[in-house]
Amino acid sequence: MAAELDHSTVRAPRPRVSPLRRVYGLGSLYGKSLRDSRLSLIIVNALIGGLMLVAGAGVGTVYGTPNSRQGLARLANELTHSSPILSGLIGNPVNVGTVGGYVNWKYGPVFIFVACIWSILALSGMLAGEARRGSLDLLATTPLGRRRIAVEKLAAHLTAMTVMVVIATLAAWLMGVAFGTLPGDKIPFAGALDYGLWLGLVALASGSIAFVLSPFLGRTGSAGVAGFIFVAGYLLNGYKAAIPALGGVAHATWFDWTANNIPLAARYDWPSLIPVALLIAILLTLGVEAFVRRDLGATTSLQLPLLPGVLVGLAGPIRRSLGDRVPSAIAWGLGIGFFGLVMAASSRSAATALNGLSPDTLKIFRTILPAYNLTTAGGFLQLVFVEIGYILVGFAAAMLVSGWASDETSGRLEMLLSTPLARWRWALTAAAGVLLAIAVMTVLLAAGVAIGAQSAGSDVGTPMAGSIELGLYAAAVAGFGFAAGGLLRTSIAGEVAALVVILTFLIGLVAPALKLPDWVQQLALTQHLGQPMVGNWDTAGIVACVVIALGGAAIGAFGMTRRDIRH
Repeated sequence: MAAELDHSTVRAPRPRVSPLRRVYGLGSLYGKSLRDSRLSLIIVNALIGGLMLVAGAGVGTVYGTPNSRQGLARLANELTHSSPILSGLIGNPVNVGTVGGYVNWKYGPVFIFVACIWSILALSGMLAGEARRGSLDLLATTPLGRRRIAVEKLAAHLTAMTVMVVIATLAAWLMGVAFGTLPGDKIPFAGALDYGLWLGLVALASGSIAFVLSPFLGRTGSAGVAGFIFVAGYLLNGYKAAIPALGGVAHATWFDWTANNIPLAARYDWPSLIPVALLIAILLTLGVEAFVRRDLGATTSLQLPLLPGVLVGLAGPIRRSLGDRVPSAIAWGLGIGFFGLVMAASSRSAATALNGLSPDTLKIFRTILPAYNLTTAGGFLQLVFVEIGYILVGFAAAMLVSGWASDETSGRLEMLLSTPLARWRWALTAAAGVLLAIAVMTVLLAAGVAIGAQSAGSDVGTPMAGSIELGLYAAAVAGFGFAAGGLLRTSIAGEVAALVVILTFLIGLVAPALKLPDWVQQLALTQHLGQPMVGNWDTAGIVACVVIALGGAAIGAFGMTRRDIRH
């Protein structure tokens, strides 16, 4: 007698994924991509929204009378009209006597650079970065398909960009409503929306260049080319009036197409946004198709100088950490150094412009900025470069700390700890690699400042030495990240460092403008660093930066010995 067994197929129940996790989380590729971009999204929106509101509050409070606004507008017009270099960098002032016009003239370039750099970095590494790490190989074997992978990841960035547009729109509208004290200060909601859309489209146009090139050049090459096109387009548009020969090339940039659309200054040109949107649609479509049709990771890298052998390999945990971080540090150092070079070289033009000001305007200038001597490169850098420099080096430190944290979040730390390497030693040596990378960035930054000061015929040593304080501040920011990553979890280390940068900047900007108590202003670390570009060093601030950097690393090492390793 025989018995026949029924080999029925048993299928495991398919896990249910909540709608929330599909939109934000691990329930879909779109949700995961949106979740992975949370750090950059927090940084960009906090900086743009916070800076716009704080700057608007300062203008509405400090310059609340018609006479003060007229003097401010006269100073801005005479400075830019007498200095073509300044005019090309920050643009011609339009309706500077209003809150929106002044904020757009003084801080508009900051908004543009933050949004465009974010979009370039995000879209250049969205597919090329994961292809290089090999994570897309596994995804490509699933039923998702390449086109869906590209579309979902791209949709996540478009969603993040939409959030930025909404934040910029609300901040611009609230700025006019809350801080507008004179006629013309109010910004209609349609005008605020115009500005938000313009900022988002300009950023996407810059990022879409990197997206379409990334399947061919990889992350670094595509970001470099897109960054060059973005900076060149911005400068060409700025200098086309002073140098008519540049006009033909400038007409090919989206900055030229939208040059008459300045909604914060009550100048509107909505139709100019249409060709920018069409260009973005074309480039993003080409980028998706390029990813679908090319082999994963089959890129043609741009030839760059190789790193010294001592910085790469497995010669020790410090060298490995430094080798992993130094390419990013070099990129940040070159970028910030070039910015410092341009600013220092502009000091000669600023001195010429000051000599050409009328006596009344010069009196207003000395009343508003009594502590700055713009006839030297150091004084000019202290006024126009240092505050932005603190933001840039701070965000660079946050990104380097995120790289430090990736050892744990990627699972690599578990393999490292299977060797005789102790937890505390990993935390300290990896942190040392980050601090050394910050030192590399600082050296490149200082070199750019020195070259610019030399070209302006000004003192070189003082502003070059002052650049060291920017590096010390970046090290202190990293110290906050080390402490948070060790005590809590490394996945938030970068966010904590970025939050410190944002809070420091906003406190330093809003406390004096709103005449808050002195103890509030003292909470910002940058208030204790003196004026390094003119040689006024604050010893207490320097000591504080060193203590925070080293103490944060030590606290992080202690915390790593007291908790479990997490992914």
